[in-house]
Amino acid sequence: MQYLGCFARTVPLALGAVALAIIASPARAGTFDPSGQFSFDPNAVARNGFDVAPSTTGVKLVRAGDAVEGSSYVNIDVTNSTSFQVTLPAADASYVARFFARSNRVVATIGVGYPNDGGSPSFSARFYPTGTVTSDGWYEVTTNAFSVQGSRTPTINLSINASGADVDAFEIVPQGTFKALAACSPPVDAACAPNEFCGAGWCRDGSAFVPPLPPPDERGQVIEYFKNRIQIFFGGRFSRVNYMPNAIATLDGLYNAPNPWVFWNGIITAVHRLHDWHTTVYGPVNIGGRGAFPICFVEGDGDVSHGLVAKDPNYYDVLVSHVGPTANSGLKAGDRLVAINGMHPIAFVESLDALDWGMWRADDPGTHAEAVERLASVIRRWATNITVVRCNPQSLTCSAPETIAVASLPPDSNNIQYPYCDHRPGYHLGQNGPDPVQHNSYNGPFHGLLADSQTGENIYGMVWNDVYLDGVSANPYEASIEEFRANANAVILDHRLGNGGTEPAASYLTELFRSPATLASWAGFHQTVGEYDSFSQGLGLMLYSNYLSVDAYNVGSTTAKTKMPTALMIARDGSASDWFPLGMKGGGANIRVFGRPTAGAFSSYLLFDYFSGFTFRLASGDLINPDGTTHLGSGIVPDEEIVPTQSDLLTGHDTVYEHALQWVRTCTACRQ
Repeated sequence: MQYLGCFARTVPLALGAVALAIIASPARAGTFDPSGQFSFDPNAVARNGFDVAPSTTGVKLVRAGDAVEGSSYVNIDVTNSTSFQVTLPAADASYVARFFARSNRVVATIGVGYPNDGGSPSFSARFYPTGTVTSDGWYEVTTNAFSVQGSRTPTINLSINASGADVDAFEIVPQGTFKALAACSPPVDAACAPNEFCGAGWCRDGSAFVPPLPPPDERGQVIEYFKNRIQIFFGGRFSRVNYMPNAIATLDGLYNAPNPWVFWNGIITAVHRLHDWHTTVYGPVNIGGRGAFPICFVEGDGDVSHGLVAKDPNYYDVLVSHVGPTANSGLKAGDRLVAINGMHPIAFVESLDALDWGMWRADDPGTHAEAVERLASVIRRWATNITVVRCNPQSLTCSAPETIAVASLPPDSNNIQYPYCDHRPGYHLGQNGPDPVQHNSYNGPFHGLLADSQTGENIYGMVWNDVYLDGVSANPYEASIEEFRANANAVILDHRLGNGGTEPAASYLTELFRSPATLASWAGFHQTVGEYDSFSQGLGLMLYSNYLSVDAYNVGSTTAKTKMPTALMIARDGSASDWFPLGMKGGGANIRVFGRPTAGAFSSYLLFDYFSGFTFRLASGDLINPDGTTHLGSGIVPDEEIVPTQSDLLTGHDTVYEHALQWVRTCTACRQ
């Protein structure tokens, strides 16, 4: 075996030919002598040459002469992960873990837990390539330094997920400065060190989650990589003009980052500041919340409690929509979330772009449903306290604002039912609707006669979240549409949670309800710097014309029931769930849209992935209107912008649905 040092400094983070150079300081697992023979680091406090494989399906012992250490290694091919128990000294110390892998990518962590005292949370340190490889294909992965309180009898496991990767020569070596776990008050607390963040009440070692810090002479290459990817691939007209400069400025501030956490968290902060529905981050920073909080919220009108807490001038009120049956802190539908850490709940969620890796924003700056949907998760991780107003459903009066410490929330457990937060206070199908406790509307589409349909009215409905057809699988909407075609006199479409999907599905879902039209043309992935930066309406007209024969957005059909009253309800909708309301609104006197504006995410995305689940997406593209303007960044505004009222939620009414029902019953223009 020939040791090749750091000749391969670039490791692909790829989508097709797209590659990212993650450049790390050299780190060697043990040492190689001149003949290529490996020896463990003499300071290693734990080591595994994988001479014995665990009795786990998908893990097999391989005895071969090309092992890194000894004469054997393991091949791992598992669906989830396999674990190897690790024992460390009973001392408080800081360590680095590393091993060699081959033949495929590994996703690996060192998990540390303290089950004997329950005084602090478990954590995982993640492995990333160092750039060190051998001539026969072994590559080294390592963690950053992580602290273990050995005096508290921790449990320690090496967990590896892979699809046919070889693994050998694992070791843990003392390195770095030990720091004990410390309590803190989220989201920011001076008790936490520069490489830590305050999450769920504890200072978390951020560097344990992320890749190594690139050395100063190569850091600029990594920053330039991200800047180039954003400048080449990201966005459409609105997002490039309004959001991209802030992201680029954030990247420019990272050249002197002092540690891995500050650097890589800064990269992700820049991605968040692109302020885009399709531009998101997955892993590797994922921490559990503290306490149980099975509560779902909606944007609403706190009409009953405005005498106690005035309406914010910039945001809708935040009201409880539905709750889990237990551990709900006595909250119920119609109660109001007034503040988190003293801030309006939406403002608090959207202030966390430099901390919360799960940050998710709409392109349209006036749309905030994504923040409201994430409130339960955000509160458990990033809040110290919340302020609520509890109200009486019988008297329609409310008590004074009450502040609840997040640390005092009921204990969490696997028995607690967390309902799906789908922006729907209720369902209105006569039968076979979503589970009213779990709100598992993701199993749709659900369809049928509405419970409120009176004899002879034949008002039907559909509840669903995805707008997806792939041209291969069976059409999941066909049964609903054909039932409406055969039996309905009116239809209420409940798409108050729209996850998007594909353009053909958005088009198909309009065909029963409106006459045919061509609304826009899709200009495809934007992969040329400057096309949307120097955009003009003349260029837009040219793009519209050029792409009209390639990818026009056609809606409606000649067989549509254009005199059937059709109400569409929307609340949190993006991507193809933007396109569908676009195809419905203005489609005729028989169609009316109720609810909140959509995300304005008229794009698709490119996916970039790396080791340890470090994955991010960049939105790309724009929809071109017939007048040459672009559509990304402008959500579809309902014909009636309406939100649930507090008085309705308290008394079991669904404000938006009842407005839609009243309209389909009384719309005389629809039937002319």
